Amino acid sequence: MDNLLLSLESLPIIIIYAILFILLFMEYVTPFVPGDTFLVISAYLAGVGTLNPILTLFLVIAANIFGFIMVYYFACKWGREYFERRNFRFFSHEKIIKTENHFKKYGYWLIFVNRFLPGTRFFITLTAGFLKIDFKKSLLLNTLSVILWSSFLMSLGIVIGKNIEEIKSILSRYNILITSIVFTIIAGYIIFWLIKNSKARAN
Repeated sequence: MDNLLLSLESLPIIIIYAILFILLFMEYVTPFVPGDTFLVISAYLAGVGTLNPILTLFLVIAANIFGFIMVYYFACKWGREYFERRNFRFFSHEKIIKTENHFKKYGYWLIFVNRFLPGTRFFITLTAGFLKIDFKKSLLLNTLSVILWSSFLMSLGIVIGKNIEEIKSILSRYNILITSIVFTIIAGYIIFWLIKNSKARAN
């Protein structure tokens, strides 16, 4: 991390902005890019005065929104039709409709909180596009999510300043907490579903 920061800080400002924009954009295009890492770096560089905080915040928001739009567009344009034509047993037309109904019920909340859920952003966006969930509403909710999360981390970077390890530590503890909560909810739902189905079979 320190070597990366030194390398970035030695570059012209415009190049730093361009690199961070591409990396943050890639977070939504592929699930393998650690987007929060580069958001923390952006917050740190703004906090120590290397980058302009307001401009950096706009760059972070724009990169995430463009990434969301791209993943949504490709999933919307090519994803659903492919599975409906093939009608795979593991994801048949009936299962697609069932998934769509569930996502329409809870999916907008997932889109709104997607920036606060580690490791889920790409997949939530992909699902929204695949199911052709209302684009304008999805984009609005995603934008609000991006603004809130990015503003929080940028503010953290400005307040803490040079202590990037403290920023990483806070983010790490947050991610562990949220991941634990999400897994607990999922496990609880699975147990409830299994009990419900076992009772139905018994009757």
